[in-house]
Amino acid sequence: MPALLRMLANLALGGFFVASAGFKLVSPALFVEQIAAFGLIWPSLIPPLVWGLIALELCAGVAVIANRRWGLWLVIGLLALFIPVLSYAVAIGLDISCGCLGKADLSSLPQAIVRDLLLLTLAGALLRPSRPVFPVLKE
Repeated sequence: MPALLRMLANLALGGFFVASAGFKLVSPALFVEQIAAFGLIWPSLIPPLVWGLIALELCAGVAVIANRRWGLWLVIGLLALFIPVLSYAVAIGLDISCGCLGKADLSSLPQAIVRDLLLLTLAGALLRPSRPVFPVLKE
């Protein structure tokens, strides 16, 4: 992947996670309600989980923007958590917001799954090492 394209991809992927964390920081109570709606976590564990997810998303986004490989692995780990949870919600027929972008999220759960799969694909592509467009011949 050319350097400029890699930089733009890092900005897009990392920026999405920073924005996601930012929207949740604006209204953490809404994110608590959205997480509770999934019914997967004991109510007493939801607030620490919410703050942990916000911190991880912010950390992952900044690391990806800074071109840190571990940030990509953190993004992949988060998406590997989010996709099955969203799939579970679709499977049991929940009609709720995924909570990905706080009040700004207007997508349905299936749309959020597709978006997360695309983000996962982008993160995987960024993990691949860059190769020069024109290889240098060794003498």
